[in-house]
Amino acid sequence: KGSAWRDPIAKQASTMASAQQLHGKNMSFLNYYDTDAALAMVREFDQPAVAFVKHANPCGLASSDSLLEAFQKAYACDPRSAFGVIIALNRPVTKDIIEVIEAEKMFIEVIAAPSFEQEALDLLEKKKNIRLIEVGDIRKLDSSDFDLKKISGGYLTQEVDTQDIREQDLQMVTVGAVPSPEQIQDLLFAWKAVKHVKSNAIVLAKNGATVGIGAGQMSRVDSTEIA
Repeated sequence: KGSAWRDPIAKQASTMASAQQLHGKNMSFLNYYDTDAALAMVREFDQPAVAFVKHANPCGLASSDSLLEAFQKAYACDPRSAFGVIIALNRPVTKDIIEVIEAEKMFIEVIAAPSFEQEALDLLEKKKNIRLIEVGDIRKLDSSDFDLKKISGGYLTQEVDTQDIREQDLQMVTVGAVPSPEQIQDLLFAWKAVKHVKSNAIVLAKNGATVGIGAGQMSRVDSTEIA
């Protein structure tokens, strides 16, 4: 069993420390850690976004005009890894999302979202083991917040990375080969995704979704082959 303590001077609202558990077993230490990582991923996007997370790494991440499409694309990235998964959404959970979960027979540890529509909640509450976390309106992190890590005898701290890379920030340094507008958009999506993958981090993306992820390998060549 884990517990979360809210930082009294933190400016960020709608976090795991202030979230409400609506249903399910007690959250473990790793449940909190993984769900926080999943929420950090979907915070990156203004459009509807969905993250499937295992061991603090995404096994699927997608953003789309439609939350349902984002959910389906995120799951399609790596269905085999999406077993005992943590799912975060940056929009309220709807009944059609639950219908996909049922159709695919997904085993889910935690779903975290701003809220749950009543029909979706009624269906999910029939599953005694799933944990449902309502976090409220999901907003991007405040640039004045700090990332804190425990080390032996002390702590490491650094500013939270809130930089949002846009097309005008990019420089084309290739000769002859110029990416298409669609490739540029996928590149910008991939930059947001790879930020949340543990090194060595490789992300392959297409149409606003991850299609391959390589994480946690000592060799970036191995990470690329896995992706």
